Amino acid sequence: MSHSLKSKLLLAVMTPLALGWTCWLGGQYFQMTRQQQGHDDLFLQEVSEQILLSMPANLDALDAGPRLQLPTQPSSAGRKFDALRYQVWILGRHAPVVRSDGAPAQPLRSDFKPGFVLTEVGGEPWRVYTVSDARGRIQVQAGMSLSAMRTELAYWVKVSVWSGIGILLVLGACVGFAIHWSLRPMNRLRRGMAERAAHDLAPLPVAGLPREIRPLVDSFNLLLERLSDAMRGERQFLADAAHELRTPLAALLTQTQVARRAGTQADAHAALDQLAQGVQRTSRLAQQLLDSARVDASPLSEERPEVALPDVVAMVAREFESMAARRKQTIVVHTEPASVHGDLDDLGILARNLLDNALRYSGEQARIEIACGLDADGATAWLAVRDNGPGVLPDERERVFERFFRGSQGNGERGSGIGLSLVQRIAQAHGATISVGDGIGGRGFGCRVAFRATPDR
Repeated sequence: MSHSLKSKLLLAVMTPLALGWTCWLGGQYFQMTRQQQGHDDLFLQEVSEQILLSMPANLDALDAGPRLQLPTQPSSAGRKFDALRYQVWILGRHAPVVRSDGAPAQPLRSDFKPGFVLTEVGGEPWRVYTVSDARGRIQVQAGMSLSAMRTELAYWVKVSVWSGIGILLVLGACVGFAIHWSLRPMNRLRRGMAERAAHDLAPLPVAGLPREIRPLVDSFNLLLERLSDAMRGERQFLADAAHELRTPLAALLTQTQVARRAGTQADAHAALDQLAQGVQRTSRLAQQLLDSARVDASPLSEERPEVALPDVVAMVAREFESMAARRKQTIVVHTEPASVHGDLDDLGILARNLLDNALRYSGEQARIEIACGLDADGATAWLAVRDNGPGVLPDERERVFERFFRGSQGNGERGSGIGLSLVQRIAQAHGATISVGDGIGGRGFGCRVAFRATPDR
């Protein structure tokens, strides 16, 4: 189950405070327990000495009349005197001369020895202190029951606990308000994103955002910018593809009508030849569009299989043998062992488009070379296609990889402008680099794709 950032921050702040307060309270409890006897003993000693010093020297003359009473007051657990009991004895007598309200008639300490002692009074444990005057004739006994001492300790512990809980609650409310106030820009940003239209890829506003959140929003904006560029490119691609398909389809319809109206068999054959060429061009364009969609929809995974470039070259060369024969062209294959990590289908599309481009634009009776191998250091594998046709103008060589770009120099063959753009995208997906230049014998056009070779085993 997921939690909100606000609750996580509140938990992260309040948990250490609560644990620290709990540890402090535990330490205070043990310290108070350890110090309570010392404080109570000092209290009993001081009270006993003050009572002894307040007694008159002629204590024997006092009679056993009624004692004075304080006005009735509400009891309080914090008043230590309420638990104190004392007696004043003239040694040798059987009853105390003076005793506090609630003190028993029997001695608090039966042996009348001075000092502190733990004893039982009425079957209950008491802490008692006794002190005598200088002549040893008058003695004061003062004591408190251990239950009353524990009750006093429990009272102060309870006060401390509830006070701490109250402070923690107030602090938690203050921290929660501070977190809520700090996250207001994020809440505004969230509401703004929820109210956006489905295709609104405008950058998110960063004004007023905390410095800790701004890098995240900046990364979102970069992602939105890339998505916007991709969608813009796809929209342009669809528009251009629709335009490119519309032209050959119209030509096919025209050639079909011409064939139907042909007056002679020769005219019908000529129209059907044109129709077949149009079907071939349309089929090639549709295949390139499908290949383009496939490359965009299937990015390479991290685990790429090993592909042997000679196998790719041989497979593609066989596919175009019949096309080269019709055009009276020659395909020359040169292969050396070389392997790369990549997608076999995508590498086949790359080689197929390079060879198809060379066959179409080099002209009849042209020579086309397709080769692969390793550089001298063995770290780079390459695949190259060269021809001796009319080539590409030097200032257009870098633009041939743009989608739907067609060079101004050629043999009159009309292409789609998709093939070499596919080559570039597949090369980028494989981390390869493309270089272009002259073809065979300083003529024509040549293209070389360099990959990172797989290490020898």
